[in-house]
Amino acid sequence: MRGGAVEPRNYAWIVPGRVAVSERPGGAGRSHNRARRSGELDWWRSHGGTAIVSGLRTRHCLAEYVDAGFTVRHHPLKDPEQAREEMPDLLRTVGELLDAEPEGAVLVHCDMANEWLAAIDACLRRDLGLARTRRAALRVAEADGLPVGSLATSIVGRPNSA
Repeated sequence: MRGGAVEPRNYAWIVPGRVAVSERPGGAGRSHNRARRSGELDWWRSHGGTAIVSGLRTRHCLAEYVDAGFTVRHHPLKDPEQAREEMPDLLRTVGELLDAEPEGAVLVHCDMANEWLAAIDACLRRDLGLARTRRAALRVAEADGLPVGSLATSIVGRPNSA
C-alpha cells in the first residue's frame, strides 16, 4: 500500500457525513497495519472527519490520531457492566464534538467490527433520535453488518432502560 486515501473495510455511517462507527483505522488486532491506518485516516479526513472517539480498552494509536490532526477522545470499554456506565459519557462526548465542529464528522471506533461496535452503533442511534426503541436500534446495527448478540444487547440495555 502506497500513500493516498484508502476506504476503510468495516464502517457504517450513522448520520452520513457526520457520525460513523468503524473498526480501528488500520485494521484490528494483529492484522493492524500502519500504512493502512495512514491511508484510512486520510480517507476519513477527505470525508469530513475531524474527531475520533476510541472505545479501545487501551490507548493504542491515540497519539497517531492527534499527530494526523484529529481531535481525540478515549472512552475505554472494558466489560459489559462498565460499558453500560461509560456509554452516556461516550455519547455526550460525541454530541460535544459534533457541536464544536458543525461541518466535521466524528468517527467512533473499537478494535474490530464486533458486538462492542454494534452496541455503540445502536446507542448512538438511540441518542441521536434515529431509533425509537433499543430493538429498532439493534436491528439497524445488524443491518450495518455488525453482529448483534447477548453482549451488544446487554450493553444497549434492557427494554425498560434508556
